[in-house]
Amino acid sequence: MSSHMSEGRDPTISDEGHHEAAGLATRTLGAWQIVALALASQTPAVALVTVPFLLVVTAGNGSWLGALMAAAATGCVGIAVITFARRYVVTGSLYSYVSYVFGPWARLLVGASLLLGYVALIAGVLLLTGIFAASFVAAIGVHLALGDGGITLFAVLAMVISAALAYRGLDASVRTAVVLTVATLPIVLLITIATALHTGLALGDQFSLHDVTWGGVFQGAAAGGVFLVAFESSAALAVETRHPKRSVPLAVMCIPIVLGSAYMLAAVMQVPGLKAASDALNEGGSPAAVLAEQAGLGTGLATATDLVLAVANIASLIAFVNYGSRFVATLATDGLLPAAMAKVHPRHRSPHVAIIGLSALASVLLLVLVRLFPDDLLTHVFPAISTLTVYMWIIPWALVCIGCVVLVVRERRARPALIAAVVVGAAGMLWIYVNGLVNEPAPPVNAMSYVCLIAAGAVFGLFFVLDLRRRRRSAAGEQTASSSAGTAGARAHSSDGL
Repeated sequence: MSSHMSEGRDPTISDEGHHEAAGLATRTLGAWQIVALALASQTPAVALVTVPFLLVVTAGNGSWLGALMAAAATGCVGIAVITFARRYVVTGSLYSYVSYVFGPWARLLVGASLLLGYVALIAGVLLLTGIFAASFVAAIGVHLALGDGGITLFAVLAMVISAALAYRGLDASVRTAVVLTVATLPIVLLITIATALHTGLALGDQFSLHDVTWGGVFQGAAAGGVFLVAFESSAALAVETRHPKRSVPLAVMCIPIVLGSAYMLAAVMQVPGLKAASDALNEGGSPAAVLAEQAGLGTGLATATDLVLAVANIASLIAFVNYGSRFVATLATDGLLPAAMAKVHPRHRSPHVAIIGLSALASVLLLVLVRLFPDDLLTHVFPAISTLTVYMWIIPWALVCIGCVVLVVRERRARPALIAAVVVGAAGMLWIYVNGLVNEPAPPVNAMSYVCLIAAGAVFGLFFVLDLRRRRRSAAGEQTASSSAGTAGARAHSSDGL
């Protein structure tokens, strides 16, 4: 089989022995659909009022610079990703891509990191959804909703809704995610503009980086970058997309370019307001509600904002359950997860078992976090799980950047600009992690540097053992088949002689 898969083909196995999920619908999504789902996956309505908050905690007046660094580094990684996306049609995204340039160790390492990354990412979105929903219900008089029970209830309900839509297939998922995103953006834009008008921009302090440390800026880029992490996940839908070698690169790059720029602008407009409202934020208020009330938009709008953002988060959950489940199904076809995870629904053409399994894992992680840290969910737990999610993507991103260099050199298509961009991307991602060690953030975020290594190492070890067993069984099967064929041939030869 040629290593360059033909466009629209439903691949089953690569030259390196790596399988792709089979049975999914092909050529279902148009360019606008995969781009719209990619944008919706990052919940721009939520991100526009959350990224500045995550940045200002550590970067202060340097928040805009942290946002710019995150967008630039992600964009450089995106160049490496689309280099593969223009050549290969896969269902495993980065896990599939590294199979074409590295040995099994890289594939297994990326698989371990991404599996943990998707679980952490979805759990983080669930946590934020539960906090927003509980904050809204508490604001209308049901104060018990802000407890760990209320947050858990709303988060699990959001998970069930999102998983059900993903279960029903891509058409239902795309329609719902796009509608939710479009409907929730206006109120966030109103809050952002009103905040800037009310508090002012303090451009002198922001652009002079008054009272800013470089360590804080990099920490802010790591935390705020959670709304850009997994930006390349739409590549997992390549088999189900019409003209994937054109549409997938467009979907991948629209996030760092369009949304990265929007987050930087939002940081400039909101940071003075967030700093002025630090007391209300420390008391547990959501950034959007606090900014709305401070800007004079009224308590009613501030209360409604939490509900709007909780609903908007469902768009992200729908998208990432779709992306992650296809990656999980690819792991299953490769023998690294139970074979049932690779099953595709005969009617909806969705990897329904993988959807249920991934949703269950993320929900369990959420329950553990809520149980252990019920009083610090927004100010401590969410920044920690956001940072962990970013860390889990660093190894896959660094490997795909290095792999891109190997690929173009192998094809004799290396260009200085391309090499420079992907090297910057890899270096930027690695520095985000190293900075967390050199300029250690406050607990519990500081522990994420070690949690990611321990967790990824454990899963990598498990995958290595499973892959080794699979290879041995495959070799034994081939040897048995060869022996059987040889015996049958000998018998036939003996019969001919008689």
